[in-house]
Amino acid sequence: MSSSIKLTNANKWLLIIIFAPVLSVSFTSFIFNLEQTAVAQESAGVTPPEEPVIRRVEIWGLFYRLMVIAFVVGAVVQGTIIYICLRFRESNKKNQPRESWEGMHR
Repeated sequence: MSSSIKLTNANKWLLIIIFAPVLSVSFTSFIFNLEQTAVAQESAGVTPPEEPVIRRVEIWGLFYRLMVIAFVVGAVVQGTIIYICLRFRESNKKNQPRESWEGMHR
């Protein structure tokens, strides 16, 4: 009975591990899309349409945004790896092998 409980907890954690990055990436892309739309609507009325686009500035702005996202995702992944390594290491008292209770009576 306890193995089925552990299996369901493992399945829940597996679903969380799989769907958390998908949801976080979709959320950040949604936020950046809203931000770009709002900036585009603001700048359309303020700046004249004859002003040229400086590609170098736009490329560095995009690079900066992507690097911020990459660092955040990298920090989350590293934190998860460190937590797993510390939680499931051999010297952890919770992970010591237990004695079998098969022939023992209480």
